[in-house]
Amino acid sequence: MKLATLAVTMLSLGLSLVSAGVVITPITSDQVVPKNADDCFFGVTTPQGCGPLRQ
Repeated sequence: MKLATLAVTMLSLGLSLVSAGVVITPITSDQVVPKNADDCFFGVTTPQGCGPLRQ
């Protein structure tokens, strides 16, 4: 019973994060666009935002 409750709780948390757009996806080199002066302070720029480049 406790395992089922934990699974439902984790599923609910995951679904709420996905629906809020708080999903971290790896950024690969084919997603990178040129950076402007006022863009990200760290990492690389993509059409969806910025973050660290994954190799």
